[in-house]
Amino acid sequence: MPKLEETSVAAEIAAKFINYTSKHVFLTGKAGTGKTTFLHKLIKLTHKKAVICAPTGIAAINASGVTIHSLFQLPFGAFFPDAAGNLNNQNITFNFNTPRTIVKHMNMQGNKRRMLQELELLVIDEVSMLRADMLDAIDFALRYIRRNRNIPFGGVQLLFIGDLHQLPPVVKNDEWRVMAGFYKSIYFFDALALQNNPPVYIELDKIYRQDDAVFIGLLNNLRNNQITLEDTALLRQHFKQDFKPSADENYITLTTHNNKADAINRERLTQLKTKSYFFDAKITGEFNEYAYPNEKSLELKVGAQVMFIKNDMTSEKRYYNGKIGIVHHIEKDVIEIELPEEKTVIEVAPYTWENVKYKLNEATNEIAENVAGSFVQYPIKLAWAITVHKSQGLTFDKAIIDIGDAFAPGQAYVALSRLRSLKGLVLTSHLRESGLQQDQNIHYFSSTKQAADVLTQQISVESYDFIRTYLLSAFDLNLVRYYMKEHVETFDKSEAKSTKQRYDGWTMDLYKDFQKITATADTFVNQLKNLFAQQTEHTLFNVSKRVEAAVKYFSPLIKEVSDKFLQHVEVIKEEKQIKTYLTELLELEIVIYEQLKKIIKSKALLQAIIDGKEFSKADTDKLLNTAAREAQLQKAINLKGMAVKVRSAAEKKKKEPKIDTKSVSFDLYNQGKSLEEIAKERGFSVGTIEGHLAYYVSTQQIDVSKLVKPNKIRNISDAVESQKTKSMATIREFLGKDYSFGEIKMVLASLFPSEE
Repeated sequence: MPKLEETSVAAEIAAKFINYTSKHVFLTGKAGTGKTTFLHKLIKLTHKKAVICAPTGIAAINASGVTIHSLFQLPFGAFFPDAAGNLNNQNITFNFNTPRTIVKHMNMQGNKRRMLQELELLVIDEVSMLRADMLDAIDFALRYIRRNRNIPFGGVQLLFIGDLHQLPPVVKNDEWRVMAGFYKSIYFFDALALQNNPPVYIELDKIYRQDDAVFIGLLNNLRNNQITLEDTALLRQHFKQDFKPSADENYITLTTHNNKADAINRERLTQLKTKSYFFDAKITGEFNEYAYPNEKSLELKVGAQVMFIKNDMTSEKRYYNGKIGIVHHIEKDVIEIELPEEKTVIEVAPYTWENVKYKLNEATNEIAENVAGSFVQYPIKLAWAITVHKSQGLTFDKAIIDIGDAFAPGQAYVALSRLRSLKGLVLTSHLRESGLQQDQNIHYFSSTKQAADVLTQQISVESYDFIRTYLLSAFDLNLVRYYMKEHVETFDKSEAKSTKQRYDGWTMDLYKDFQKITATADTFVNQLKNLFAQQTEHTLFNVSKRVEAAVKYFSPLIKEVSDKFLQHVEVIKEEKQIKTYLTELLELEIVIYEQLKKIIKSKALLQAIIDGKEFSKADTDKLLNTAAREAQLQKAINLKGMAVKVRSAAEKKKKEPKIDTKSVSFDLYNQGKSLEEIAKERGFSVGTIEGHLAYYVSTQQIDVSKLVKPNKIRNISDAVESQKTKSMATIREFLGKDYSFGEIKMVLASLFPSEE
């Protein structure tokens, strides 16, 4: 990945961990070290498929991401990872969730589900507010959606960004009374999903906001709960209990509660004798009112003290997030702000905040941002006062800090760290000890931080494992083969008149060809495993030679299979009643092409690791002709939107009475033939025969244990109970593809015989 501008050693190490390993990363840093800047640049450059989310709506909008609840469709309330036993005899008076209730609420559309299945990197911003139980809920959701229940987060890498010395998670006493039976603490790092694979702790250490060494030292001590007598004396020098600044001094008051800040702003605005002007935000599409980044109706007067809440995105960089100004002139659509320090007046333009949603691009199979809604308003707000919570990320030159009743550890640090220097500090109350306390769990977690040289060595080890796993996955074609096999089994020769059934032979021939490719790939995968097992200084070099040859061999073969699917779509696109069949073909082709992309990318990614070079999203795009691919597939995908043609009554022929096909299968079963033998004789798939015999299971003419293995009967029965469903699709989604629909149907028939 190209180096980020102005990055420290820690930032470069973090970027390498993210791009060249599978390790989870916790990226932290004191206020003003550039965590948000790092995030935005990283997302633009990383070669991994990534999504940003945050615990709250405001945090999500500021990070250009989505909320955790909306991304995973999680219901609100505490989460208990294992409801068995621990909740018995508990007098629970609050909302809570378990794996079962999460699945019940999860009604995820196909595109979003596939997007999460393609996800490689999940970024959680403002992680200081993320509770441990919420992270475990994310873990369960990803395992469930990605059908990878044995690996934490379903195999997705997580990047946690935030400062644990700032605002903590919110948990009520009655919630913690129950949650303490599951968790060491409420912080994200004590989630059960991280206990065996904790994140790498990386701290950005270059401070951009302050350059006053004395002030930086004070903040460090405050952050680490190591306040000295000298620090206390220094703070007392800035104590002015009844300080009342003059109007032209441009101080902002930081306080702990919304009502205090609102009261100060309202009082100061009322004192101005100038005319009120109201500016209404323009809201389009989806934009949750709880995530509004500014007032929906902004009241301003000439002479009002305001604060910019965004950076100036023009080349002039006239203002920054948190800069104080004075309203100089107002007309209908014109607001001019005086900048006292620069002694200039500028006109401010409306700013557009976007509500981002992620969607999988059907053509490229890449995760893309889509704007679901927008909020257009002037990027200023009244700024005689603001809460500490809302000041996170802002920078002030002068501030009156009233945090004697700071109600959470970290609030005092957040407030003081907003300032550029001590010159602009006024304290109207002394800091209470309760506002300076550091949670011992945070202290313990912080002690896991390693030195830069240790982390660099760890990158070398972890990147070796990462590229090994990536290469083995790229050349393992068995999952694609399995999907093709499933497609083959959907053909039913008894329906020979349908368009789809006419291509049974074509499909089978293509599947047999792919089986041969898979067999060769299996041999190559074993060769790779043997090469990696040697672990010498020449291992990656030797692997690269074999991978280079393998890419040349397998790429054209798999591309040919992909092309055959799209060519087939072109051949049949004028046929009637084929919408479902076309969808099947296109979805399968995307899976095949995605495997091709992994193979091609694997060679370049391996070479970048060997050479110690950066590898970015742009490098990935260069490997493939993405424009041609998108045009080719988009043409095919457009077919999915066409209406299904229905024949008129005059076109429909009278159907001849059908033979009871399931009774034929039953007779053959009674003759002692296996399911495979019956399927072969009748020209059906095994799944079709299983469906036939399920009827006789329901009538108790066949014992289900004769057809389904005991462990599968038990697991299917448990799934029916735990998921509270009889939906075969839901049960199979829960159990995985080792369970056929036929097996599930037969067990359901035995459990609910009257319904078959």
